[in-house]
Amino acid sequence: MTFLIPSLARYLGGEWHIVRRIHNRLAGEIGRLEGLARFGPDADRLRYYESGEMRFGAYRGAAAQSYLFGFDGDAVAEVRYADGRFFHRLDLSSGIADVAHQCAADLYRGRYRVLGADRWALSWQVTGPRKDYLMSTRYERV
Repeated sequence: MTFLIPSLARYLGGEWHIVRRIHNRLAGEIGRLEGLARFGPDADRLRYYESGEMRFGAYRGAAAQSYLFGFDGDAVAEVRYADGRFFHRLDLSSGIADVAHQCAADLYRGRYRVLGADRWALSWQVTGPRKDYLMSTRYERV
Protein backbone atom coordinates (compact mmCIF):
# COMPACT_ATOMS: atom_id res chain seq x y z
CA MET A 1 0.00 0.00 0.00
CA THR A 2 1.30 3.50 -0.82
CA PHE A 3 0.24 6.87 0.53
CA LEU A 4 -0.16 10.05 -1.48
CA ILE A 5 2.12 12.96 -0.58
CA PRO A 6 0.57 16.41 -1.17
CA SER A 7 3.67 18.27 0.14
CA LEU A 8 7.02 16.51 -0.04
CA ALA A 9 8.87 19.20 1.96
CA ARG A 10 6.39 18.99 4.83
CA TYR A 11 6.41 15.20 4.77
CA LEU A 12 10.19 14.86 4.84
CA GLY A 13 10.94 17.67 7.30
CA GLY A 14 12.19 16.67 10.72
CA GLU A 15 14.10 13.73 12.21
CA TRP A 16 13.98 10.07 11.23
CA HIS A 17 15.42 6.93 12.75
CA ILE A 18 17.14 4.95 10.00
CA VAL A 19 18.14 1.34 9.60
CA ARG A 20 20.07 0.41 6.46
CA ARG A 21 21.09 -2.97 5.12
CA ILE A 22 23.87 -3.16 2.53
CA HIS A 23 24.63 -6.27 0.51
CA ASN A 24 27.86 -6.14 -1.48
CA ARG A 25 27.28 -8.98 -3.91
CA LEU A 26 30.82 -8.85 -5.32
CA ALA A 27 32.47 -9.37 -1.93
CA GLY A 28 29.65 -11.45 -0.45
CA GLU A 29 29.42 -9.07 2.52
CA ILE A 30 26.34 -7.79 4.32
CA GLY A 31 26.52 -4.60 6.34
CA ARG A 32 24.24 -2.49 8.49
CA LEU A 33 23.92 1.14 9.48
CA GLU A 34 21.70 2.46 12.23
CA GLY A 35 21.33 6.11 13.10
CA LEU A 36 19.43 9.35 12.57
CA ALA A 37 18.55 11.39 9.52
CA ARG A 38 17.35 14.98 9.57
CA PHE A 39 15.74 17.13 6.90
CA GLY A 40 16.29 20.73 8.02
CA PRO A 41 15.92 24.14 6.36
CA ASP A 42 18.73 25.44 4.16
CA ALA A 43 17.63 28.68 2.42
CA ASP A 44 14.73 27.62 0.16
CA ARG A 45 15.69 23.92 0.30
CA LEU A 46 15.95 21.09 2.79
CA ARG A 47 19.35 19.73 3.73
CA TYR A 48 19.37 16.02 4.43
CA TYR A 49 22.01 14.88 6.88
CA GLU A 50 22.40 11.37 8.24
CA SER A 51 24.82 9.94 10.72
CA GLY A 52 25.05 6.57 12.33
CA GLU A 53 27.06 3.56 13.33
CA MET A 54 28.08 1.29 10.47
CA ARG A 55 29.21 -2.31 10.46
CA PHE A 56 30.42 -3.43 7.08
CA GLY A 57 33.11 -6.01 6.45
CA ALA A 58 36.01 -5.16 8.75
CA TYR A 59 34.77 -1.59 9.29
CA ARG A 60 33.02 -0.67 12.55
CA GLY A 61 32.48 3.02 13.12
CA ALA A 62 30.77 6.26 12.23
CA ALA A 63 29.28 7.06 8.85
CA ALA A 64 27.63 10.24 7.55
CA GLN A 65 26.05 11.56 4.34
CA SER A 66 24.41 14.79 3.21
CA TYR A 67 22.19 15.84 0.27
CA LEU A 68 20.21 18.91 -0.74
CA PHE A 69 16.52 18.74 -1.71
CA GLY A 70 15.28 21.69 -3.77
CA PHE A 71 11.54 21.71 -4.43
CA ASP A 72 9.70 22.26 -7.70
CA GLY A 73 6.06 22.35 -6.68
CA ASP A 74 4.56 20.45 -3.79
CA ALA A 75 5.61 16.88 -4.49
CA VAL A 76 8.70 17.16 -6.71
CA ALA A 77 12.30 17.64 -5.56
CA GLU A 78 15.62 17.97 -7.29
CA VAL A 79 18.08 15.99 -5.20
CA ARG A 80 21.70 17.14 -5.24
CA TYR A 81 24.88 15.97 -3.59
CA ALA A 82 26.14 18.16 -0.73
CA ASP A 83 28.54 19.90 -3.15
CA GLY A 84 25.63 20.88 -5.44
CA ARG A 85 26.06 18.30 -8.22
CA PHE A 86 22.78 16.91 -9.57
CA PHE A 87 21.83 13.42 -8.31
CA HIS A 88 18.24 12.79 -9.44
CA ARG A 89 14.74 14.22 -9.70
CA LEU A 90 12.15 12.86 -7.26
CA ASP A 91 8.38 12.96 -7.84
CA LEU A 92 6.78 11.27 -4.85
CA SER A 93 3.24 12.58 -5.42
CA SER A 94 1.85 9.04 -5.88
CA GLY A 95 3.71 7.69 -2.84
CA ILE A 96 6.17 5.68 -4.93
CA ALA A 97 8.96 6.81 -7.24
CA ASP A 98 11.65 5.10 -9.30
CA VAL A 99 14.80 7.13 -9.93
CA ALA A 100 18.10 6.57 -11.71
CA HIS A 101 21.55 8.13 -11.83
CA GLN A 102 24.44 7.28 -14.14
CA CYS A 103 27.78 7.93 -12.42
CA ALA A 104 30.58 7.21 -14.88
CA ALA A 105 30.26 3.46 -15.56
CA ASP A 106 28.02 2.83 -12.54
CA LEU A 107 24.22 2.81 -12.71
CA TYR A 108 22.25 3.68 -9.57
CA ARG A 109 18.58 2.63 -9.65
CA GLY A 110 16.49 3.66 -6.68
CA ARG A 111 12.94 3.30 -5.41
CA TYR A 112 11.27 5.54 -2.83
CA ARG A 113 8.11 4.21 -1.14
CA VAL A 114 5.94 6.01 1.37
CA LEU A 115 4.67 3.41 3.84
CA GLY A 116 2.60 5.69 6.07
CA ALA A 117 2.44 9.13 7.67
CA ASP A 118 5.64 8.43 9.60
CA ARG A 119 7.40 5.66 7.64
CA TRP A 120 9.08 5.40 4.26
CA ALA A 121 11.71 3.30 2.54
CA LEU A 122 14.45 3.83 -0.02
CA SER A 123 16.26 1.07 -1.89
CA TRP A 124 19.18 1.27 -4.32
CA GLN A 125 20.64 -1.25 -6.72
CA VAL A 126 24.09 -0.20 -7.94
CA THR A 127 25.81 -1.99 -10.79
CA GLY A 128 28.97 -1.29 -12.73
CA PRO A 129 32.32 -2.79 -13.65
CA ARG A 130 33.51 -2.72 -10.01
CA LYS A 131 30.20 -2.37 -8.13
CA ASP A 132 27.31 -4.69 -7.49
CA TYR A 133 25.38 -3.94 -4.34
CA LEU A 134 21.90 -3.58 -2.92
CA MET A 135 21.09 -1.08 -0.22
CA SER A 136 17.75 -0.68 1.56
CA THR A 137 16.91 1.90 4.21
CA ARG A 138 13.84 2.20 6.42
CA TYR A 139 12.91 5.59 7.85
CA GLU A 140 10.65 6.03 10.87
CA ARG A 141 9.83 9.48 12.23
CA VAL A 142 11.38 10.26 15.62
